[in-house]
Amino acid sequence: MRHSTTQHDAVVMDKDPLTVDVPREFHRRMAAIIEAVQTGIWQAGIHDLLGYATDYAFGQQRGLQTLVLKSKHRSAYVRLHWDTVMRDTPADRHLVDAAIQNAINELR
Repeated sequence: MRHSTTQHDAVVMDKDPLTVDVPREFHRRMAAIIEAVQTGIWQAGIHDLLGYATDYAFGQQRGLQTLVLKSKHRSAYVRLHWDTVMRDTPADRHLVDAAIQNAINELR
C-alpha cells in the first residue's frame, strides 16, 4: 500500500487496507458526494430526500465504485474509480465534480 505524507493527500491502495482509516476516509468522501447532490437538487427545486444504494470494493483493481442516488421519481448512477475518489489531484477533483453535476442533472 502506498501512503501519502500529508493529510490532504489520500491513500491510494494496491491491496486491502490494514487500518480502518482508509475505509472511513472513503465513506467520508462518498458522503460528501451525496451531500453535494442533495444540496444541488434542493437548490434546483427538487425537495426530495435522496435515497441511495452502493456497490463498493477496496482498491483501483476492483473496478468502479458505484453509488446509486434516488429521488421520488428519478435515479442517477455515480460511478468512479477508487483512486479518483481517494486522490486530491485537480484532474480527480474535476471528475468527481463532473459526476456530482451529472447526478444533479439526472435527478432534476
